Amino acid sequence: MSPLALLEPLLPTTCAVCGLPGGHLCERCRGLLRGVGEVVCAGCGAPLGAPAARCGQCEGPVAGARQAVHYDPVARALVSALKDGRRPALAGELAGVVVQHLPVPALGCVLVPVPTSPARVRRRGFDHAALLARELGARWGRPVVVALVRPAGGPPQRGARRGVRRSQLAGAFAPAGGAAPRHPVLVDDVRTTGATLAACARTLRAGGARSVAAVCVARAGGGP
Repeated sequence: MSPLALLEPLLPTTCAVCGLPGGHLCERCRGLLRGVGEVVCAGCGAPLGAPAARCGQCEGPVAGARQAVHYDPVARALVSALKDGRRPALAGELAGVVVQHLPVPALGCVLVPVPTSPARVRRRGFDHAALLARELGARWGRPVVVALVRPAGGPPQRGARRGVRRSQLAGAFAPAGGAAPRHPVLVDDVRTTGATLAACARTLRAGGARSVAAVCVARAGGGP
């Protein structure tokens, strides 16, 4: 763990969005988060005018993906503070946001964090998706299984377009060992194009998973 992460419990707690003291996420800023809503695509979670089994934004073999809130400036500030600001305690706040907006995965599902590149884990001192999955598992009463690894190397995905992400992610993930869980639910912070989740899902399906769902804190684009 990074020195900053070790010092975090000793530092004055301020809201990651507005900077005011009193908590990692103040009630005012929590209230500014915009939920994705209930009328969504059953495949990728896109907010639609009417329910649909799949839509034009669906990517790969992921089914039942859901995102809690829109990736607006408030959500972006929270995610950035967790990852770039190295504030691991925010994983608990983000898990609380997910639990507030999304239903508990069905019995028999296991939570599988989308693995972060080894270089980013070394730089931050933690794997943000693993922390988020652990917090969600504790709240939902669902097991967390590290079923995927991300070998060293490969360009970063942040800011890349859909086609570029898809080509960069070919072969980016590998099984962690053993058979894949039968009903994994991928856990990550932000769904951008869906390419990362799709690449993870393909690896899990190849390893024996029957269905792959996903839960993310926020959804970038694809809604009002």
